Amino acid sequence: MEHSHAGSGAAPGALIGGRYRVESLIGRGGMAAVYRAKDESLGRSVALKLFASDDAEAGALRRETSEIQLLASMNHHALVTLFDANVDISGEAERAFLVMELVEGPTLQQRIAQATVAPAEVALMTVDIGEALHAVHSQGVVHRDIKPANILLGPALSTGREFRPKLADFGIAYLIDSTRLTTPGTLIGTAAYLSPEQANGSAPGAASDIYSLGLVLLESLTGVRAFTGTMVESLTARLIRGPDIPGSLGYEWKSLLSAMTAMNPDARPTALEVADVARQISSGAATSAAPEETAPLGSGATAPLGSAATVPFDAATAPLDAATAELATPTAVLSSPATPTAVLSPAAPDAPTMAFAPADPTSATEVMPGVKSARPTSAHRTPENRTPQNPGTSKPRNIRRWVLILVLIAVLVTVGIVVWSGLASPQAPSLPSVDGDLGVHLEELMEEVSP
Repeated sequence: MEHSHAGSGAAPGALIGGRYRVESLIGRGGMAAVYRAKDESLGRSVALKLFASDDAEAGALRRETSEIQLLASMNHHALVTLFDANVDISGEAERAFLVMELVEGPTLQQRIAQATVAPAEVALMTVDIGEALHAVHSQGVVHRDIKPANILLGPALSTGREFRPKLADFGIAYLIDSTRLTTPGTLIGTAAYLSPEQANGSAPGAASDIYSLGLVLLESLTGVRAFTGTMVESLTARLIRGPDIPGSLGYEWKSLLSAMTAMNPDARPTALEVADVARQISSGAATSAAPEETAPLGSGATAPLGSAATVPFDAATAPLDAATAELATPTAVLSSPATPTAVLSPAAPDAPTMAFAPADPTSATEVMPGVKSARPTSAHRTPENRTPQNPGTSKPRNIRRWVLILVLIAVLVTVGIVVWSGLASPQAPSLPSVDGDLGVHLEELMEEVSP
């Protein structure tokens, strides 16, 4: 069916539907034109979308009362409110029209043409649009035509934000599909942002909107449209591959956008899940490490490289890392968990001698005797914490002194044992030799009484 662009036009001052006075043209699309108009009943400015003339289709729209009421009942701050949907019969032919909230500001398409949008602003926009889509999907409505031109940017209501996004035309495709306002068989939506299932001719669902939104967010961040070329080239490309998502966007964005643009609709997150993840990105709760530095969220992996997180070590068994020596702060002395560290006072030279076991690289560090206190033993103390040491009481000399004492004591003990053994075991007195039986009996007697 052929539509006439002229038939969809309205001159300034024209009264549409007996209520809406046309003021100026906002924009024109393939099958409708949008005007700034004045609602003369309520005295407010509105956006009037006037479709091309078609008597049969206008009559079908008139019968869709329940659908119009459903769309008009949807209320969210990121949705352009639908005020009215009706048919104008003032001209030569009936023309369907929609009356919507007027948003003073550019479209996202116009904003992207100027420069890429800051990631923080894109995250806030994703929260708003995600929640708005959740409100739409919960009513069983699918937008079917999410694109930058359908996201209007009003003035920000709070500081720190560039704009306030609003999703427009969320009911247009729904009504068009219900009333067949377009030629039968015509693909509803914009080719550059359609999902793979839409490109295949399958019926779109809520997941289709998620895919389209993913492409819109990607374009907002990079300034580059994911699928370019002719309609056939663009539709064919997404059937064989996903969009190119640069790693420079950061792991969180790459992970979210990859999930939203998954080939399988069942693998895509819901609109509310998208909003939740975007809120985490916006608040800074999620880290911004690259994929090669950290594992996917929810995998239970360690913290990303370069973060301030540290891994606790067992003080009794873990060896100290060599890199500890490079730290500016003193290294804490590791004490044995079994017994407290014994500190020998220099004023008590006659204290019992401690035996030192061979060094075990896996054992805890013990304080050496002679140290005045259990102060940190780092070799790299800061200048303000370093105290001069007396060479006469230095640690190496203390160690050598105790070793010499131990050796001397061991020698003295050994000599004492030898002397004591000689005194305790004197030689038995020799007896004169006696011949005969008497001598034999005398030897037997000596053997019996000998110790």
